[in-house]
Amino acid sequence: MAAHHTGPGGRALGATLPAVTLAAVLIAATTGCGAIGEALGTNVDRYSAACAVVVDGSGSGDPAPEGFDAEAKLHSTLPDFLSDLECRTLAFAPITSASQFSSCQAEEVELDPEGDPTLDREGVRAAQRAVAEGVATELLECARTTQPGSDVLGALNRVAGSAPGDGEAFHILVVSDFIQSDVGSGLDEQDLTTPESRAAVIDGLAEQGRLPRLADAVVYPAGYGMRFSRQPADYADFDAFWTELLEGRADADVDDTYRR
Repeated sequence: MAAHHTGPGGRALGATLPAVTLAAVLIAATTGCGAIGEALGTNVDRYSAACAVVVDGSGSGDPAPEGFDAEAKLHSTLPDFLSDLECRTLAFAPITSASQFSSCQAEEVELDPEGDPTLDREGVRAAQRAVAEGVATELLECARTTQPGSDVLGALNRVAGSAPGDGEAFHILVVSDFIQSDVGSGLDEQDLTTPESRAAVIDGLAEQGRLPRLADAVVYPAGYGMRFSRQPADYADFDAFWTELLEGRADADVDDTYRR
């Protein structure tokens, strides 16, 4: 479950998280050694939501006051997100200099695993959420130390591959200020001051195959636009751009519950 990246020799680098041990101890103590296997297929009222978290490894996520403090934002929003949405699974994606092809990766975490109906379900879920938070933290550290950058679109494209099929809802927490600054599509280099100029930028991204496909997805920004607390005059253009891209072109819904 731990996040890891592949080193120069192809060796997977990573560490087992303390939360994994916590989950294993809790499940074993509650069920006994073989109870989970024996209980497979039992009728348990389990959560069903497919969820994902995207973490920003760019310099703008540095601790305050230099950045919006991505790690603090992750810890203050992810637990509520997982609980509020009753997430059954959690996928992960990093924001790096080339997010879609980043070697930083983490396996999906099962947040509400199969088990005996007599299990302390809330205890197991809480333990698995702790595992997920640890994995997300490790993935953020990988993104920061190995490939720092701000390819938000690439991360959204990457996480879109974890969406469930059959039109099921997909909930994506994006811990980022949404400053797109990779080579060729940095927002600082674009004219976003008019509807026409913003449309032209998005058209160009579409031609490059950069627009994520987020139909049936709900995007929950956390840290969105925080840089503009120092540049309030530019926020309206920034917000109009991302609103048109996410809702108008990528077909996502945007929910501001965790934007704090």
